[in-house]
Amino acid sequence: MWEYVKSASDHRSWLEHGQEEIVFWGRSNVGKSSLINALAKQKIAKTSSTPGRTRLINYFKTDTGKIIVDLPGYGYAAMSKKSQDKVAGIIDYYFRNDTNPKTVCILIDAKVGFMPIDLEMIEYIQELGIKFDIIITKIDKANQSQKHKVKQQALTFTNDINIFMISSEKKIGLQDIIDFYNL
Repeated sequence: MWEYVKSASDHRSWLEHGQEEIVFWGRSNVGKSSLINALAKQKIAKTSSTPGRTRLINYFKTDTGKIIVDLPGYGYAAMSKKSQDKVAGIIDYYFRNDTNPKTVCILIDAKVGFMPIDLEMIEYIQELGIKFDIIITKIDKANQSQKHKVKQQALTFTNDINIFMISSEKKIGLQDIIDFYNL
């Protein structure tokens, strides 16, 4: 059974553990918390119909002892500029200073595809030298053309990434993620 471990508002409250972290990150409302709940087979991450609710770094521990990190989403304009800057600062400090090895899973909505902000965040992760994979979410809500287009976009980044196509709601593709990351 997965468990919620803690939330951190800054580096003083980060989880100290020394293991590899699997980090979920993407635009607000892309389905990060829903994916965590679907993988855990229980509701351990808070979900909301209002984008931009996650403002802390949330840590979870899987059955196998892996550490899952749920980062606040990016690109939500309804949040005040001050709040956006604060959240961006927390994330930047985490990526630049947290010493645990990590793989960042960039979540992309299958219906929406890659937005300019997604490409900026991927470039940022690459500049920092952090390994990343792509998880295409909400495939049950996308048509064949949308799914094909977003997968083709994902394939343009590098041969070193893994691409997962999932639906948290319909439980499609979840086992691939569990098996690959040994969750």
